[in-house]
Amino acid sequence: MASGVKVDNSVIEKFHEFKIKKNCGYLVLGFSEDISKIVVLKEGQNKAPQNAPANDKNKKWAEMLEELPENDVRYAVIDIFYETSEGSRAEIYFISWAPDSATIKRKMLCASSKDALKNALQGIRNHLQATCKSDLDLAAIISEKTKSK
Repeated sequence: MASGVKVDNSVIEKFHEFKIKKNCGYLVLGFSEDISKIVVLKEGQNKAPQNAPANDKNKKWAEMLEELPENDVRYAVIDIFYETSEGSRAEIYFISWAPDSATIKRKMLCASSKDALKNALQGIRNHLQATCKSDLDLAAIISEKTKSK
């Protein structure tokens, strides 16, 4: 871990709850005030029932996007739901948010800490790196995912 920024244990615990218990809709992660560790900054609510259609379950995506600041870096973890010919699917996505308007120092810190965070959050196969909100167009992400199925 080149940056020296450690992943706080609370992040791993919250991620485990997110992944296993499905009791929160998404996690937004960032650096603590003293930049000594990565912490949970926001825990989104899981409002849609388990048997709701994919579109209803994905409504939390827009809420999560609102938590990504225009001038600072963040990480996020969220489930994306989509339909295939075999039925409904859900996959966890890890998002690295580093907008062009963030300082170079913060973008470098985000990039150098990303691998340590991804390694701490076991079970994520999908990664998105975004510098603007258009990089996080949900319809395009789902289209890309279902195109190969």
